[in-house]
Amino acid sequence: MRWAFWPACLCACALGPATHVGPVTATAVVGERTFECSQAGVLERGPAGLRLLADPGFRPFGLAGCAARGEQQGLLLVGGGTPAQSGELALLDLDGRVIARRRLADDLVYAVAIGPEAERAAAACADGTVHVLRVPGLEAEATSWRHGGPAVAVMFSPDGALLASAGHDGVILLGDAGSAARPRALLDHTAAVTCLLWAGDGRLASGARDAKVRLHDRTGRLLHTWQRLGGAVTHLTERAGQLECTVGAGPGAAPARVQLALP
Repeated sequence: MRWAFWPACLCACALGPATHVGPVTATAVVGERTFECSQAGVLERGPAGLRLLADPGFRPFGLAGCAARGEQQGLLLVGGGTPAQSGELALLDLDGRVIARRRLADDLVYAVAIGPEAERAAAACADGTVHVLRVPGLEAEATSWRHGGPAVAVMFSPDGALLASAGHDGVILLGDAGSAARPRALLDHTAAVTCLLWAGDGRLASGARDAKVRLHDRTGRLLHTWQRLGGAVTHLTERAGQLECTVGAGPGAAPARVQLALP
């Protein structure tokens, strides 16, 4: 697959040792490589520490990656922008070169995702919209739906057929990826939904500020709820058949890691 790269002035590849500026807002693991983003740009964390991989030209908030497959190279998708001014996307190769850029909205892109076949990407925006785009050009495929508050998480299902998004309106929207059809609204949480995870078996987990984690099947049916986790759930991962959630215990307290056995 051939790629058209933006001029060198628009990217900062392998810029050498660096440190984060402000909090790390997203992490993407691609194969054995780990990438992070903050106000400093997109950085790679390796055995020798951090190095600045690229400056996408805007403040990054969201980051997603996919590994190389056949003739298709590995990719990083960065979302961010300027609050109340612009929402921006940049698609990079794993050397930090910019393949495509797009201004998407008039407010921040909070979260991004790349489909398992790297044919589609998705972006969740502060204005509540969730966009689906084609890779590698980032052409708009569909504005799939809109939340009643900022959309802060978005994920494709493992088979790429479904797309889920989460918002500060406390709602999870679940529908066909790339379709403009009205999605299903999952209304089980009682506070802002902050994170999503498609488990390896195809079920959808979600964490929220109501100190709960919910588990749904592919149709949106609620299967299980974990309650009283000690604070807002801010991140979900799956390890060895269990959910691991990061829970914020309040101002000044370090986040806790809680293990949840999948039913």
